[in-house]
Amino acid sequence: MSIARRSGRVDRSAAALFLVTFWVGFNLRAAILGVPPVLSLVKQGLNLSYTEVGLLTGIPILAFGIVAIPASGLIRRVGGYAVVTVGLSLAAAGEAVRAIPVGGAVALFLGTAVMGVGIALAQPGLPVLFQRWFQDRVQTASITLTLGITVGEMVAASISRPVLFGALNSWQGTMFVWALCGVSAIAIWRAFAPRWTVGLAGDAGWELGPLFRAPRLWAVYLCFGGQSLVFFAANTWIPTSVPGGPHSLLSSLSLAVLNGVMIPVDVGLILARRQFATSRWFYFGSSLITVAGTAGWFLFSAYVPLLFAALIGIGVAMNFAGLLAYPPLVAPSGRVAPLTAVMLTVGYACAFSGPFLGGLVLDLGAGPRSPFIPIVAASLIMVLASLGVQRRLPDGWTVGTPVPAGAGD
Repeated sequence: MSIARRSGRVDRSAAALFLVTFWVGFNLRAAILGVPPVLSLVKQGLNLSYTEVGLLTGIPILAFGIVAIPASGLIRRVGGYAVVTVGLSLAAAGEAVRAIPVGGAVALFLGTAVMGVGIALAQPGLPVLFQRWFQDRVQTASITLTLGITVGEMVAASISRPVLFGALNSWQGTMFVWALCGVSAIAIWRAFAPRWTVGLAGDAGWELGPLFRAPRLWAVYLCFGGQSLVFFAANTWIPTSVPGGPHSLLSSLSLAVLNGVMIPVDVGLILARRQFATSRWFYFGSSLITVAGTAGWFLFSAYVPLLFAALIGIGVAMNFAGLLAYPPLVAPSGRVAPLTAVMLTVGYACAFSGPFLGGLVLDLGAGPRSPFIPIVAASLIMVLASLGVQRRLPDGWTVGTPVPAGAGD
């Protein structure tokens, strides 16, 4: 079965797969971002230390980086569909374990680790499938996944405390709701996703070495790592650096703008007719927007913080959406998963380090906006790295099953 446009329109099979893609993306982040709003209740209820709270929030990000490369190896053995199915199942199981009322801290940390591993397994498998499912709409499919991720983040952060906890009066209950959403993602995936064995290695060797040694690919990795660091660190340190402090209305508004602006950006990119995900100038422009936001926040957040929060969100959203589409647009089928995995590994290693570096600078007594020093540095690195992004893989990585003609919009 081929999923494609007919007479300029998306056929029903493709439309259904776009909806599946969106809902899977939603559940890749909702269960994670549903925790911070109730974190103070979790800390109080389980008598956790601040170190344990920090570990709890860092476990999924750490799993994303550690598991990505093993996940790509698994994809090359059994195919993308099977690995995504296992990943979604593990994620839902971990989300359910977190919600066990009598499990205490053990269940919470164990469930969070299992959830993180599950999501980390699923992420590299999706680009492999997009290359086959959406032969002429790979870019649109990848950004639909990004839109689902963004909406999942926003919805979970917005309703976990006032709506779910307000109705259930239990932080375990809020986590159980996200577990039910995860189960629904598995059911929808199993019902509508084509069960094709896609992403097997075939004649393509493992060859991770060239991926790490290629300067052209490091440009892509650094762009992804920079935007990951900026996103997670900015969400962590905006509340402490905004005038009025972390409990002020301005703090909440700044975070809402930073994350909320990503939704219209994703929608706009979905509607774009031209392929941009392999264009260095797209990443150069989005990186400049990111620099304007991060440097503006560091220097002038006392004056127009919402403007700079919006610029950060726009720049990060553009980079994230384009880079998720990059591997299936440039790599042959058997090598999409390794390229995606290395990019995710570098990216989430940077994401894990960002909040830590900001805290280190803050502990040195450099002032409330000092955590933005490493954030600004990361955004400047993005600008330089963007100039090295290429439309093709390095020599030696283009051998194998070719990318389908017209892959991309």
